[in-house]
Amino acid sequence: MPLVRGLAAEHGDQVRATETTLARDLADGWLWGFGFGTPFLGYALLLQHARAQFGQRGAMLHHIYVAPDARRQGIARSLISACERDARAKGCSYLMIAAHKGNDAARETYIAQGYAWREPTFWRFHKDL
Repeated sequence: MPLVRGLAAEHGDQVRATETTLARDLADGWLWGFGFGTPFLGYALLLQHARAQFGQRGAMLHHIYVAPDARRQGIARSLISACERDARAKGCSYLMIAAHKGNDAARETYIAQGYAWREPTFWRFHKDL
């Protein structure tokens, strides 16, 4: 949870997740992911994604975070590679990653890993249920 709190703090989000909710989401497959180090220095969480109009299954790299004092050591690249391998093994034909505007370090990392950067062309809406 310390890394989840770290990511939330960098985004200005209030943490509502708990160890219980995270364990629930990992146990039932809602999320899956990887950690790096003992204790964790970084983590990545994925979600199922689909491009139904193309008949494609994929994954969305929902969270990727590396502790500030462990950055620039290849941990994010290792996590992304693990996510790609696992997504392929699950039958995914693509992996999507999003980043907050202005997060140039993330953008540079993703481009260096072979991801194509695309200017957003859609609006996103949200409603609490």
